[in-house]
Amino acid sequence: MLTEFNPKPSPNHMTKYSDIDDFFANQTPEIRQVLQYIRQLLLVAHPKMREKFMYSNTIFFICLDYVCYFGKIHKTKGVEIGFVKGFLLSNEQGLLEDKGRKLIRGVTVRNLQEFKAIEDAFLEIVQEAILINETQPEKTFAKIIFGTRKKK
Repeated sequence: MLTEFNPKPSPNHMTKYSDIDDFFANQTPEIRQVLQYIRQLLLVAHPKMREKFMYSNTIFFICLDYVCYFGKIHKTKGVEIGFVKGFLLSNEQGLLEDKGRKLIRGVTVRNLQEFKAIEDAFLEIVQEAILINETQPEKTFAKIIFGTRKKK
């Protein structure tokens, strides 16, 4: 059963948080549990992995360049972990969804049990994303995103 929560209202309908702790405190217990579990896995996935709280509502995970982030959070649909260079990933595991996006691919999970069922495959995706950052340093997320925008 999902618990009701009351996120802070925002004029543009995007919830804003003061910091990472505030972000976690304002999630349902089920979503908070899965986010914190994934967060711990990501932070130990590589010695250079770090997190960065941006835009008052998003936690990014960075290892040499952006790897992934906690994307859309819906109290019944779950949370999406978006991979910023998802189009470069092999998706051999079959978990990544493009949802009509050109660059980003994501994995959506509703709870910790569902995540644990795909945990090994998820970690393979994370390692592949880190490997891309290590072996293709010229393909920074900034260059990719701004290069795509200039072509339009």
